[in-house]
Amino acid sequence: MKDTIIKSITAIICVVVLCVTSSVAIGDYSDAVKEAAKLAPVATVGGNNAATNDGADVPSDTPADVPSDVPADTPADTPADVPADTPTDAPADAPSNAPSGDNKPAALTKADVIKIFNTETAKAAKGSYNFTRTGKFVNPINVGSATDAINGIIHGVDKNASLDSVVGGFIGVKAQPITGTVKAGKGEGFDAKYMIKAMKLTEADVTSFSVNGNKYTITVKDCTNPNSSSAMAHATDDYITYPEVNKSIANEVGSAIKVVENESTANYKKITFTATIVNGKMTALEYSYSFDATLKLKLTLIPATGTGSASITNKFTNIKY
Repeated sequence: MKDTIIKSITAIICVVVLCVTSSVAIGDYSDAVKEAAKLAPVATVGGNNAATNDGADVPSDTPADVPSDVPADTPADTPADVPADTPTDAPADAPSNAPSGDNKPAALTKADVIKIFNTETAKAAKGSYNFTRTGKFVNPINVGSATDAINGIIHGVDKNASLDSVVGGFIGVKAQPITGTVKAGKGEGFDAKYMIKAMKLTEADVTSFSVNGNKYTITVKDCTNPNSSSAMAHATDDYITYPEVNKSIANEVGSAIKVVENESTANYKKITFTATIVNGKMTALEYSYSFDATLKLKLTLIPATGTGSASITNKFTNIKY
């Protein structure tokens, strides 16, 4: 009897909010662009230090080391055909390999960074890694005046449970982090949507990017009611559609309860991925996002609206492929 109550109540509310969220498991970079340019050394050319002659027609009062055809006020170590104001250690035509100041490597573009994410996550998705998923409610699940009544029923079955904890179990927001281990692209005991996906991001999907040392970060476009063509879907399989929610509800309590799709919204925001790239390989990936939802429910003839918001962080470590 208790199981029946829990299934009915949690399916009505929890599975409803189930569509609110997803658990982004992506996999979110190669060594940072080296900004220091190699400067070619400037060649230094020395001048003549002694002019020579045979001394045959040099007057006895003329210094022996000054040629007779050189004016007395011309420095003895300056060649006769070099203007007196020309530095003897710098030829008039400076070497062509002098640094110009604009020979630095080009910085990575958005397209470059996206290619790195797509390439490295495709490899990591088939590799091995550990992950830790942390989720928390920013605003608790609220179904209006029915909230207290539903929590009262849940407490009667399990005094340590609540609407938030039951719904959280569906959407991956729990008091304790969810952890898992993947080997050769396979893992068990957790939702496969939490795993790294081979990304297929386009420039239109990414709103910003940055490179800081070996950390590569991208922000994916916000998504409302994501589907397979959404930017979020190009980065992860961890999202739920309304048809899936209604199917889950039908499996539990039949057709008496449905989500009214055109009057419900699930917003995913601040979808950010950061990859650590060492020696050309992704060794770690982290993503985070927040979501909020307003879901219109149809319970036979009685309408109801559910709201809630949460934040998610997922960290993939020790990635090997």
